[in-house]
Amino acid sequence: MPEDDDRERACDRRAVLKAGGAGATMLGIMGYGPEAVAAAGDADRSARSSSAESVEDSESTLASDSGLDGLLERNRIWSSLLPEGYFEDVQESQAPTAVSMCCSDSRVSQEGMFLAPLEAAYLFKPSNIGNKVTTTVDGERVVDGSFLYALENLGVSPAVVVGHTGCGAITAAYEIATGTDVEAPPGISQELEPLVEIVEEALARDAIDTAAEESAVINQLVEYNVDAQIEFLRESEEVADETELYGFVYDFQRAYSDVAGRTVVVNIDGETDPAALRETVPENYEPFVESLLR
Repeated sequence: MPEDDDRERACDRRAVLKAGGAGATMLGIMGYGPEAVAAAGDADRSARSSSAESVEDSESTLASDSGLDGLLERNRIWSSLLPEGYFEDVQESQAPTAVSMCCSDSRVSQEGMFLAPLEAAYLFKPSNIGNKVTTTVDGERVVDGSFLYALENLGVSPAVVVGHTGCGAITAAYEIATGTDVEAPPGISQELEPLVEIVEEALARDAIDTAAEESAVINQLVEYNVDAQIEFLRESEEVADETELYGFVYDFQRAYSDVAGRTVVVNIDGETDPAALRETVPENYEPFVESLLR
């Protein structure tokens, strides 16, 4: 019945709101304006009463979020909140606005940081540990196929590389580069190898303040790695010269500013000087430009 459907959607909205600011943001993303978000938290008493058990079930599942039940409940809520016609324009094809190579770290919201869910197919989003744009084929370092697919087959530009503060892959690479014996399965070691080379290069060039606390050293190396990935793309014959290249660091540790979750601009088409970068971005986004290296 329509009333039951409306009641269930209200329950879903209230369950999402239990996530706090992130939940309210998600409702906004999914097409609910401020009034609807407020209504989700202050529905009429009769609707609350009749659906209390359902709300408690949803909240309990989201809170525990264990195993298959948690995954299915989150998808049920996601699909129930999607606006009508959300996928209408992308049924047969995709034309992403950007491609983003991001670290696989669970703390990094690859779609959320750019509000990609506002529209279906906004972002093409390969990821791996250490946000590497490279892979090795027959002993040669080439552009990662998932990343290149967006450039070559979909004609996407800009191409974005996103590192993040506190990166575990960079931390492991730093430990290996400085002599720590890090035991890892072959698949992980293979993923770390190019990062170790980048870290060793950064240390050899004295590009990092190694006298700083280790967390600060890691975050400097994160930024250095983003620059190295952008530089590989700039030099690759596989990437068209007209492709716009942007390097960001997703900062949830407030290492760059007091804003957690900001994507800090550290590189645009190989330019890394903060003063020059601030001249490139609109004035109101100048605070997004920072560097730990310069």
